[in-house]
Amino acid sequence: MTDPEQVVEANLKFYFALESLDVDLMEEVWATDASAICVQPNWNRLAGWENIRASWEQIFRNTTFMRVDVSEVSVEVQGNVAWVTCLTDISTTVNEEMRRAQAYATNIFVFEDDRWLMVLHHASLLGRVEKSA
Repeated sequence: MTDPEQVVEANLKFYFALESLDVDLMEEVWATDASAICVQPNWNRLAGWENIRASWEQIFRNTTFMRVDVSEVSVEVQGNVAWVTCLTDISTTVNEEMRRAQAYATNIFVFEDDRWLMVLHHASLLGRVEKSA
């Protein structure tokens, strides 16, 4: 339970779901109850899985491509709670427009049912989003 590598794997599954633009994969990595919190850049704080799921559905509906490169990963585990901080380089295509951005993310996980589940994702943009045709 306290193996940081398991937390790193859970974190990578989150970013894989994001890149896949697949809300069902996203649901597999989240705690799907009222404890879940998500703060995405330029969005209001979302509480509860249903609200978070709706936000991912909206993002995925309007996005045709997403690539996330994760670096500067730091993991801390204390009992059944773990957190990951990381730098993400994000490339997306939305409405045929390519966008690039960097964000620092904090992801908090709890260990439930023999697996690490995300209970908080908070991403903060660094600088401005670059747009290209």
